[in-house]
Amino acid sequence: MSAAIRHLSAIVLIAACGGANAEQADPQACAPVDEPASDLTATDLAGEYTVRLIATSGTKEGAATGGRLALMDQDSAYRSVERSDGSVDTTFSFPLYGTAEVDFAAVGATVPGDSRSADPLSPGVLVIERPGGVLLRMGSEANRRGVRRFDGGYTVLQVQQVRDDGFAGTWRSGVGLEESGGHFCAVKAT
Repeated sequence: MSAAIRHLSAIVLIAACGGANAEQADPQACAPVDEPASDLTATDLAGEYTVRLIATSGTKEGAATGGRLALMDQDSAYRSVERSDGSVDTTFSFPLYGTAEVDFAAVGATVPGDSRSADPLSPGVLVIERPGGVLLRMGSEANRRGVRRFDGGYTVLQVQQVRDDGFAGTWRSGVGLEESGGHFCAVKAT
């Protein structure tokens, strides 16, 4: 073997090791949240994210998937929850909506409808804020405005921690008797 090939092989080996170290430092490593916060709001969550879901239960336990998540400020006309009697429920609000381009099936999650829908009346992602908590509900059918669902599939991400670079928490999904869940991380896209 020539000296040039040995030198090139050494560079490739060093680069490969550097890649492994870079992978370990990758913010998308996505560990579970140790101490969930109890006073979360959706304030400042609008933006684009790289999201990663890890399955810790269900038929795809141990699997992971990732993709893009975009959250936008909701029009004021769609922020409130209207009760069946026409009054406004002030316990919940819908401050953001958006889209998700994620292969949810890869982790055993069921998404009713299209998670990529950008229609504010039937968005792919709906952010639900309640006292002390923030949920992201996936699927245009689950988020269709004016329709009250009593059964069917669901996928929900529960935010447990908000950081300057994104947010993290747990997710759960189910349809019929099949359920799955795990944790997720969303990091602001650059």
